[in-house]
Amino acid sequence: MSATKTRVLVLGRDKEWARRAMDEFSDTHEFVRIDERARQWEKTPGPELLSHADELMAARPFAAVVATSESTMLAAGFLRSQYGLPGLGYEQTLPVTNKWRMRTRLAAVVPSPRAWLSGQFLAEEPERGADLPEVVVKPIASSASRDVRRMPVAEARAWLADHAGLWLVEQAVAVRREFHCDGAFHNGRVSWMEVSEYDRPALQTTGTWGTSFLRRGDPLRPRLSDLAHRVVEALDAGDGVFHAEFLYDGADLYFGEIGMRPAGAGWGELLRVTTGADIWAAFVACQLGHDGLGFAQRRPPAETSGMLWARPNADGSLPLPASRARELPGVVLVGEGNMARGTDPANSCDFEYRAYYEGLTTEGAALLRAAVTHPNGDGPESTAIGAAL
Repeated sequence: MSATKTRVLVLGRDKEWARRAMDEFSDTHEFVRIDERARQWEKTPGPELLSHADELMAARPFAAVVATSESTMLAAGFLRSQYGLPGLGYEQTLPVTNKWRMRTRLAAVVPSPRAWLSGQFLAEEPERGADLPEVVVKPIASSASRDVRRMPVAEARAWLADHAGLWLVEQAVAVRREFHCDGAFHNGRVSWMEVSEYDRPALQTTGTWGTSFLRRGDPLRPRLSDLAHRVVEALDAGDGVFHAEFLYDGADLYFGEIGMRPAGAGWGELLRVTTGADIWAAFVACQLGHDGLGFAQRRPPAETSGMLWARPNADGSLPLPASRARELPGVVLVGEGNMARGTDPANSCDFEYRAYYEGLTTEGAALLRAAVTHPNGDGPESTAIGAAL
């Protein structure tokens, strides 16, 4: 009976992967969503949200709060701190949702781009010499590169003067390779992790793009692993999961950002298919007050394995239809997209479908991406990719 279950308040959208993860705990937990009238407050810690949560707590107490995405994590942390509930509290959530607090917390721990709040940037006139030809302007809180702009310093100053609100301004890194590290931590230390590389930097993602597990022999792997461990340990956040990004300019590695939630756009599904890890279940478990150790990977991913996000090309041409992508060698799963075929993507995490592949050669993976990106209609893709296996 539901009356015997632990009551859990859920903040955020009804995401497919979050819902599946919560189903893992449905025998012992009852997951309830915030009232419709209070949805406008679930992203904003403050008196309105607290007053509504107090009403719920007084009527039928909840013993945990689950956020389904980064946008509701700060509010969830606020309520946990208010009621003494398990999971990341407000102060632990701030540096992984507020990009300015993230920069100030971690700048002394790992190599990081210089950063300013937009008001500081405009008032203090930071140096504009050869070492700072461009900057990146981004919202204080966002994900999926939404509203992130790279521009020359003078243009950035003019843009900020014309746009209200508080922004983060960062030194632009001449990014040649962009990596991400995904995993879980226990008692503030990394318990498991996979290192991956985007096929091109996130701000250059016109058309179909993707990510793949970094080859075990890549010379940057030990450095990336060390940086990820240092970041997680510096945040001292107990138990949870993480998605950390790093930038490489050909000589140095820089810390990009970290979120203490699974990466979006189907990355958790790739981990599940190729390694057996369930990072979404670990994410929910840690918010319920459990550790996520039981959801670690069961096997290493096969080289080369990864995922493609199929999107229209810059010239308007469309990627290979999903029905044909399923037939390509190495493809183990094709997942639904979040935009209609032919629609222009609004951010890096918009796609027509996602194609997961496993165990290809480097050449085979490149041919697979080419087949998805620029189909020529006569069907030679399978033969070419198969020959490269």
